Amino acid sequence: MKIAIISPGPFSVPPVKGSSVEHDIDEVTKMIEPEHQVTIYTRTCATYPKSAVVDNREFIRFPYKGPTPYLRRIIKHIRKRKPDVIMVENRPTYVLALKRHFPKIPVFVNMHSHVYASNGMISKEKMKKVVRLASGFFTNSEFLRRHFMKACKIPAHKIHAVHLGVDVSPYQVAKIHFSMRKMRKQLGLQPEDRVLFYAGRLMRAKGVHVLLKAFREVSEKDPLARLVIVGGTGYGSNRLNPYVKELKKLAKPLGDKVKFVKFVPSAQMPLYYQLGDIVATPSVWQEAFCRVNLEAMASGKPVITTPRGGIGEVVTHHASGFLIPPKDWGKELPVIWEILWGIPEIRAEMGKNALMRAKQFSWYATAQGYLEVFEKVCKKQTSSSPADKPLRKTG
Repeated sequence: MKIAIISPGPFSVPPVKGSSVEHDIDEVTKMIEPEHQVTIYTRTCATYPKSAVVDNREFIRFPYKGPTPYLRRIIKHIRKRKPDVIMVENRPTYVLALKRHFPKIPVFVNMHSHVYASNGMISKEKMKKVVRLASGFFTNSEFLRRHFMKACKIPAHKIHAVHLGVDVSPYQVAKIHFSMRKMRKQLGLQPEDRVLFYAGRLMRAKGVHVLLKAFREVSEKDPLARLVIVGGTGYGSNRLNPYVKELKKLAKPLGDKVKFVKFVPSAQMPLYYQLGDIVATPSVWQEAFCRVNLEAMASGKPVITTPRGGIGEVVTHHASGFLIPPKDWGKELPVIWEILWGIPEIRAEMGKNALMRAKQFSWYATAQGYLEVFEKVCKKQTSSSPADKPLRKTG
Protein backbone atom coordinates (compact mmCIF):
# COMPACT_ATOMS: atom_id res chain seq x y z
CA MET A 1 0.00 0.00 0.00
CA LYS A 2 1.22 3.49 -0.85
CA ILE A 3 0.40 5.87 2.01
CA ALA A 4 0.74 9.67 1.84
CA ILE A 5 0.79 11.51 5.17
CA ILE A 6 0.39 15.29 5.19
CA SER A 7 1.69 17.07 8.29
CA PRO A 8 0.02 20.39 9.28
CA GLY A 9 2.99 22.46 8.06
CA PRO A 10 4.12 24.90 10.79
CA PHE A 11 6.64 22.40 12.23
CA SER A 12 8.98 19.83 10.71
CA VAL A 13 8.90 16.03 10.83
CA PRO A 14 10.82 14.76 12.74
CA PRO A 15 10.28 17.71 15.10
CA VAL A 16 13.18 19.97 16.02
CA LYS A 17 11.48 22.17 18.63
CA GLY A 18 8.92 19.79 20.04
CA SER A 19 5.46 19.82 18.43
CA SER A 20 3.46 16.76 19.45
CA VAL A 21 1.63 16.07 16.17
CA GLU A 22 4.90 15.90 14.25
CA HIS A 23 6.38 13.67 16.96
CA ASP A 24 3.43 11.29 16.56
CA ILE A 25 3.84 11.15 12.76
CA ASP A 26 7.53 10.30 13.10
CA GLU A 27 7.08 7.62 15.75
CA VAL A 28 4.09 5.83 14.24
CA THR A 29 5.48 5.70 10.70
CA LYS A 30 8.64 4.01 11.98
CA MET A 31 6.40 1.10 12.96
CA ILE A 32 4.69 0.64 9.57
CA GLU A 33 5.94 -2.56 7.94
CA PRO A 34 8.38 -2.27 4.99
CA GLU A 35 5.82 -3.76 2.60
CA HIS A 36 4.08 -0.37 2.68
CA GLN A 37 5.53 2.76 1.07
CA VAL A 38 5.08 5.83 3.25
CA THR A 39 5.55 9.38 1.95
CA ILE A 40 5.56 12.10 4.61
CA TYR A 41 4.90 15.64 3.42
CA THR A 42 6.26 18.28 5.78
CA ARG A 43 7.98 21.66 5.82
CA THR A 44 11.54 22.51 4.95
CA CYS A 45 13.93 23.44 7.75
CA ALA A 46 17.66 23.94 8.18
CA THR A 47 18.07 20.68 10.11
CA TYR A 48 16.98 18.30 7.34
CA PRO A 49 17.52 17.92 3.56
CA LYS A 50 14.71 18.83 1.16
CA SER A 51 13.97 15.16 0.61
CA ALA A 52 15.27 11.95 2.16
CA VAL A 53 14.52 8.23 2.23
CA VAL A 54 14.74 6.35 5.54
CA ASP A 55 13.86 2.66 5.17
CA ASN A 56 10.32 2.57 3.74
CA ARG A 57 9.68 6.24 4.58
CA GLU A 58 10.27 9.10 2.18
CA PHE A 59 10.28 12.66 3.49
CA ILE A 60 9.25 15.34 0.98
CA ARG A 61 9.69 18.87 2.31
CA PHE A 62 8.22 22.11 0.97
CA PRO A 63 8.47 25.68 2.31
CA TYR A 64 5.62 26.64 4.63
CA LYS A 65 4.35 30.15 3.89
CA GLY A 66 0.80 29.47 4.89
CA PRO A 67 -1.49 26.47 4.32
CA THR A 68 -2.60 27.28 0.74
CA PRO A 69 0.79 27.42 -1.05
CA TYR A 70 2.07 24.54 1.10
CA LEU A 71 -0.86 22.30 0.19
CA ARG A 72 -0.72 23.34 -3.48
CA ARG A 73 2.84 22.00 -3.75
CA ILE A 74 1.87 18.78 -1.99
CA ILE A 75 -1.08 18.22 -4.34
CA LYS A 76 1.19 18.66 -7.35
CA HIS A 77 3.57 16.01 -5.97
CA ILE A 78 0.77 13.60 -5.02
CA ARG A 79 -0.53 13.76 -8.58
CA LYS A 80 2.72 12.12 -9.74
CA ARG A 81 2.77 9.47 -6.97
CA LYS A 82 -0.89 8.38 -6.99
CA PRO A 83 -1.02 6.94 -3.44
CA ASP A 84 -3.60 4.38 -2.36
CA VAL A 85 -4.57 6.43 0.67
CA ILE A 86 -3.97 9.94 2.05
CA MET A 87 -3.85 10.81 5.77
CA VAL A 88 -4.25 14.47 6.76
CA GLU A 89 -2.89 15.29 10.21
CA ASN A 90 -5.00 17.66 12.32
CA ARG A 91 -6.14 19.91 9.44
CA PRO A 92 -9.65 18.94 8.26
CA THR A 93 -9.74 21.96 5.92
CA TYR A 94 -7.08 20.27 3.75
CA VAL A 95 -9.61 17.57 2.81
CA LEU A 96 -11.68 19.98 0.69
CA ALA A 97 -8.82 20.77 -1.69
CA LEU A 98 -7.53 17.19 -1.76
CA LYS A 99 -10.90 15.71 -2.72
CA ARG A 100 -11.30 18.24 -5.54
CA HIS A 101 -8.08 16.96 -7.07
CA PHE A 102 -8.27 13.30 -6.00
CA PRO A 103 -11.95 12.32 -5.79
CA LYS A 104 -11.19 8.58 -5.99
CA ILE A 105 -8.40 8.38 -3.40
CA PRO A 106 -9.56 7.68 0.19
CA VAL A 107 -8.66 10.63 2.42
CA PHE A 108 -8.56 10.27 6.22
CA VAL A 109 -8.23 12.93 8.92
CA ASN A 110 -6.25 12.27 12.09
CA MET A 111 -7.62 14.65 14.73
CA HIS A 112 -5.22 15.17 17.65
CA SER A 113 -7.54 17.54 19.53
CA HIS A 114 -10.86 19.34 19.08
CA VAL A 115 -9.24 22.67 18.18
CA TYR A 116 -8.96 22.53 14.38
CA ALA A 117 -12.54 21.33 13.93
CA SER A 118 -13.93 24.12 16.13
CA ASN A 119 -15.92 27.09 14.80
CA GLY A 120 -12.95 29.43 15.05
CA MET A 121 -10.95 27.26 12.64
CA ILE A 122 -13.54 25.93 10.19
CA SER A 123 -17.17 26.84 9.54
CA LYS A 124 -19.92 24.34 10.34
CA GLU A 125 -20.83 24.09 6.65
CA LYS A 126 -17.25 23.29 5.61
CA MET A 127 -16.87 20.77 8.43
CA LYS A 128 -20.09 19.06 7.29
CA LYS A 129 -18.58 18.79 3.83
CA VAL A 130 -15.34 17.36 5.27
CA VAL A 131 -17.35 14.73 7.17
CA ARG A 132 -19.12 13.76 3.95
CA LEU A 133 -16.01 13.68 1.74
CA ALA A 134 -13.52 12.03 4.11
CA SER A 135 -13.31 8.23 4.10
CA GLY A 136 -12.74 8.24 7.84
CA PHE A 137 -11.40 9.97 10.94
CA PHE A 138 -8.98 8.93 13.68
CA THR A 139 -8.77 10.24 17.24
CA ASN A 140 -6.24 9.48 19.97
CA SER A 141 -8.89 8.67 22.59
CA GLU A 142 -12.42 7.35 22.89
CA PHE A 143 -13.29 10.63 24.64
CA LEU A 144 -12.32 12.64 21.54
CA ARG A 145 -14.12 10.18 19.27
CA ARG A 146 -17.37 10.68 21.19
CA HIS A 147 -16.83 14.47 21.12
CA PHE A 148 -16.65 14.53 17.32
CA MET A 149 -19.58 12.17 16.93
CA LYS A 150 -21.68 14.64 18.91
CA ALA A 151 -20.19 17.98 17.80
CA CYS A 152 -19.67 17.20 14.11
CA LYS A 153 -22.25 14.46 13.59
CA ILE A 154 -19.61 12.01 12.37
CA PRO A 155 -21.21 8.54 12.02
CA ALA A 156 -19.83 5.99 14.50
CA HIS A 157 -18.58 3.65 11.75
CA LYS A 158 -16.55 6.48 10.20
CA ILE A 159 -14.47 7.54 13.22
CA HIS A 160 -11.94 5.35 15.03
CA ALA A 161 -10.20 5.82 18.40
CA VAL A 162 -6.57 4.66 18.24
CA HIS A 163 -4.41 5.46 21.28
CA LEU A 164 -0.96 6.95 20.85
CA GLY A 165 2.10 4.96 21.90
CA VAL A 166 5.37 5.35 23.73
CA ASP A 167 8.77 3.70 23.49
CA VAL A 168 9.72 3.02 27.12
CA SER A 169 13.39 2.23 26.28
CA PRO A 170 14.85 5.78 26.32
CA TYR A 171 13.01 6.59 29.56
CA GLN A 172 14.38 3.50 31.29
CA VAL A 173 17.93 4.02 29.96
CA ALA A 174 17.82 7.62 31.21
CA LYS A 175 17.52 6.37 34.80
CA ILE A 176 21.18 5.41 34.83
CA HIS A 177 22.52 8.20 32.63
CA PHE A 178 25.80 9.68 33.88
CA SER A 179 24.55 13.29 33.55
CA MET A 180 21.71 12.98 36.08
CA ARG A 181 23.80 14.01 39.11
CA LYS A 182 25.12 17.04 37.20
CA MET A 183 21.60 18.09 36.13
CA ARG A 184 20.31 17.91 39.70
CA LYS A 185 23.26 19.94 40.96
CA GLN A 186 22.72 22.63 38.28
CA LEU A 187 19.12 22.99 39.47
CA GLY A 188 20.19 23.20 43.11
CA LEU A 189 18.50 19.92 44.03
CA GLN A 190 19.94 18.01 46.99
CA PRO A 191 20.01 14.16 47.16
CA GLU A 192 17.41 14.18 49.94
CA ASP A 193 14.96 16.50 48.12
CA ARG A 194 11.55 15.09 47.18
CA VAL A 195 10.71 16.33 43.71
CA LEU A 196 7.31 16.90 42.16
CA PHE A 197 7.73 17.34 38.40
CA TYR A 198 5.67 19.12 35.73
CA ALA A 199 6.37 19.05 31.97
CA GLY A 200 4.36 20.83 29.29
CA ARG A 201 3.40 24.16 27.89
CA LEU A 202 2.84 27.01 30.33
CA MET A 203 -0.77 27.78 29.50
CA ARG A 204 -3.85 28.17 31.68
CA ALA A 205 -5.57 25.09 30.24
CA LYS A 206 -2.72 22.95 31.59
CA GLY A 207 -3.49 24.11 35.14
CA VAL A 208 0.03 25.08 36.25
CA HIS A 209 -1.50 27.72 38.53
CA VAL A 210 -3.57 24.97 40.21
CA LEU A 211 -0.37 23.01 40.80
CA LEU A 212 1.52 25.96 42.30
CA LYS A 213 -1.31 26.81 44.70
CA ALA A 214 -1.59 23.19 45.82
CA PHE A 215 2.17 22.80 46.13
CA ARG A 216 2.26 25.72 48.55
CA GLU A 217 0.16 23.57 50.92
CA VAL A 218 2.54 20.62 50.41
CA SER A 219 5.69 22.67 51.07
CA GLU A 220 4.31 24.01 54.35
CA LYS A 221 4.15 20.45 55.71
CA ASP A 222 7.21 18.99 53.99
CA PRO A 223 10.44 21.08 54.05
CA LEU A 224 12.06 18.64 51.59
CA ALA A 225 9.37 19.09 48.91
CA ARG A 226 10.54 20.70 45.65
CA LEU A 227 8.67 21.50 42.43
CA VAL A 228 10.39 21.45 39.02
CA ILE A 229 8.43 23.00 36.14
CA VAL A 230 9.76 22.27 32.64
CA GLY A 231 8.31 24.04 29.62
CA GLY A 232 7.71 27.27 27.74
CA THR A 233 4.71 29.15 26.40
CA GLY A 234 4.84 27.12 23.18
CA TYR A 235 6.98 24.70 21.21
CA GLY A 236 10.44 26.25 21.36
CA SER A 237 9.13 29.48 22.89
CA ASN A 238 10.06 30.93 26.29
CA ARG A 239 8.10 34.16 25.94
CA LEU A 240 7.25 35.89 29.22
CA ASN A 241 3.51 36.36 28.66
CA PRO A 242 0.94 37.46 31.30
CA TYR A 243 0.23 33.87 32.37
CA VAL A 244 3.91 33.05 32.93
CA LYS A 245 4.23 36.27 34.95
CA GLU A 246 1.28 35.09 37.05
CA LEU A 247 3.02 31.75 37.64
CA LYS A 248 6.27 33.45 38.67
CA LYS A 249 4.30 35.62 41.10
CA LEU A 250 2.65 32.52 42.64
CA ALA A 251 6.05 30.83 42.96
CA LYS A 252 7.90 33.81 44.45
CA PRO A 253 6.86 33.22 48.12
CA LEU A 254 8.16 29.63 47.81
CA GLY A 255 11.69 30.79 46.95
CA ASP A 256 14.06 28.09 45.75
CA LYS A 257 11.51 25.35 46.41
CA VAL A 258 10.20 25.96 42.87
CA LYS A 259 12.55 25.58 39.90
CA PHE A 260 11.55 26.79 36.42
CA VAL A 261 13.31 25.15 33.47
CA LYS A 262 12.76 26.62 30.01
CA PHE A 263 11.58 24.68 26.95
CA VAL A 264 13.36 21.33 26.46
CA PRO A 265 13.33 19.50 23.07
CA SER A 266 11.42 16.20 23.18
CA ALA A 267 14.57 14.15 22.48
CA GLN A 268 16.02 15.32 25.82
CA MET A 269 12.86 14.83 27.89
CA PRO A 270 13.56 11.21 28.96
CA LEU A 271 16.46 12.60 31.02
CA TYR A 272 14.43 15.42 32.54
CA TYR A 273 11.69 13.10 33.76
CA GLN A 274 14.30 11.43 35.97
CA LEU A 275 14.58 14.64 37.99
CA GLY A 276 11.17 13.96 39.47
CA ASP A 277 9.96 11.38 41.96
CA ILE A 278 6.30 12.01 41.15
CA VAL A 279 4.84 13.69 38.05
CA ALA A 280 1.89 16.12 38.13
CA THR A 281 -0.38 17.04 35.20
CA PRO A 282 -3.07 19.37 36.64
CA SER A 283 -5.05 19.87 33.39
CA VAL A 284 -8.19 21.96 33.76
CA TRP A 285 -9.40 21.55 30.17
CA GLN A 286 -10.69 18.47 28.37
CA GLU A 287 -7.41 16.87 27.34
CA ALA A 288 -7.70 14.65 24.28
CA PHE A 289 -4.95 12.30 25.51
CA CYS A 290 -2.16 14.04 27.51
CA ARG A 291 1.08 12.47 26.32
CA VAL A 292 3.01 13.64 29.41
CA ASN A 293 1.21 11.08 31.57
CA LEU A 294 2.33 8.26 29.28
CA GLU A 295 5.93 9.51 29.19
CA ALA A 296 5.97 9.85 32.98
CA MET A 297 4.70 6.30 33.38
CA ALA A 298 7.32 5.08 30.87
CA SER A 299 9.83 6.51 33.36
CA GLY A 300 8.23 4.47 36.15
CA LYS A 301 6.85 7.55 37.92
CA PRO A 302 3.48 7.68 39.73
CA VAL A 303 1.24 10.34 38.16
CA ILE A 304 -1.06 12.80 39.90
CA THR A 305 -3.46 14.13 37.29
CA THR A 306 -7.10 15.11 36.68
CA PRO A 307 -10.01 13.11 35.22
CA ARG A 308 -10.43 15.54 32.33
CA GLY A 309 -11.07 14.33 28.78
CA GLY A 310 -9.25 11.17 27.76
CA ILE A 311 -6.79 11.11 30.67
CA GLY A 312 -8.67 8.33 32.45
CA GLU A 313 -8.08 6.07 29.43
CA VAL A 314 -4.35 6.20 30.19
CA VAL A 315 -3.92 6.67 33.95
CA THR A 316 -5.57 4.13 36.28
CA HIS A 317 -6.78 5.70 39.53
CA HIS A 318 -5.06 4.26 42.66
CA ALA A 319 -2.91 1.98 40.47
CA SER A 320 -0.58 3.96 38.18
CA GLY A 321 -1.60 7.30 39.67
CA PHE A 322 -4.35 9.50 41.08
CA LEU A 323 -7.18 11.21 39.20
CA ILE A 324 -8.07 14.32 41.25
CA PRO A 325 -10.52 17.02 40.02
CA PRO A 326 -8.74 20.41 39.70
CA LYS A 327 -10.93 22.01 42.40
CA ASP A 328 -9.74 19.42 44.93
CA TRP A 329 -5.98 19.71 44.38
CA GLY A 330 -5.42 22.15 47.24
CA LYS A 331 -6.99 19.68 49.68
CA GLU A 332 -5.95 16.35 48.12
CA LEU A 333 -2.35 16.93 46.96
CA PRO A 334 -0.91 17.29 50.52
CA VAL A 335 -2.71 14.10 51.58
CA ILE A 336 -1.46 12.11 48.58
CA TRP A 337 2.05 13.50 49.05
CA GLU A 338 2.09 12.40 52.69
CA ILE A 339 0.91 8.89 51.77
CA LEU A 340 3.47 8.44 48.98
CA TRP A 341 6.38 9.56 51.15
CA GLY A 342 5.09 8.15 54.43
CA ILE A 343 4.73 4.66 52.95
CA PRO A 344 7.57 4.23 50.40
CA GLU A 345 6.23 0.79 49.40
CA ILE A 346 3.11 2.42 47.94
CA ARG A 347 5.18 4.86 45.88
CA ALA A 348 7.40 2.04 44.59
CA GLU A 349 4.41 -0.16 43.74
CA MET A 350 2.69 2.67 41.87
CA GLY A 351 5.89 3.31 39.92
CA LYS A 352 5.97 -0.35 38.83
CA ASN A 353 2.29 -0.23 37.91
CA ALA A 354 2.89 2.93 35.91
CA LEU A 355 5.66 1.30 33.86
CA MET A 356 3.53 -1.80 33.23
CA ARG A 357 0.65 0.41 32.11
CA ALA A 358 2.91 2.40 29.76
CA LYS A 359 4.06 -0.80 28.08
CA GLN A 360 0.48 -1.41 26.99
CA PHE A 361 0.69 1.63 24.69
CA SER A 362 3.01 0.88 21.76
CA TRP A 363 3.59 2.77 18.51
CA TYR A 364 3.32 -0.57 16.71
CA ALA A 365 -0.25 -0.97 18.02
CA THR A 366 -1.03 2.58 16.86
CA ALA A 367 0.32 1.84 13.37
CA GLN A 368 -1.69 -1.40 13.17
CA GLY A 369 -4.83 0.48 14.18
CA TYR A 370 -4.39 2.88 11.26
CA LEU A 371 -3.45 0.17 8.74
CA GLU A 372 -6.42 -1.99 9.61
CA VAL A 373 -8.82 0.84 8.75
CA PHE A 374 -6.90 1.84 5.61
CA GLU A 375 -6.93 -1.72 4.29
CA LYS A 376 -10.63 -2.19 5.01
CA VAL A 377 -11.61 0.99 3.16
CA CYS A 378 -9.27 0.34 0.22
CA LYS A 379 -10.55 -3.23 -0.10
CA LYS A 380 -14.15 -2.04 -0.03
CA GLN A 381 -13.39 0.60 -2.66
CA THR A 382 -11.67 -1.93 -4.93
CA SER A 383 -14.53 -4.42 -4.65
CA SER A 384 -17.05 -1.72 -5.58
CA SER A 385 -14.99 -0.41 -8.51
CA PRO A 386 -16.82 -0.72 -11.89
CA ALA A 387 -13.75 -2.41 -13.37
CA ASP A 388 -14.20 -5.32 -10.97
CA LYS A 389 -17.94 -5.76 -11.47
CA PRO A 390 -19.19 -8.40 -13.92
CA LEU A 391 -20.60 -7.09 -17.19
CA ARG A 392 -24.36 -7.22 -17.45
CA LYS A 393 -25.58 -9.41 -20.28
CA THR A 394 -27.54 -7.60 -22.99
CA GLY A 395 -29.85 -8.73 -25.74
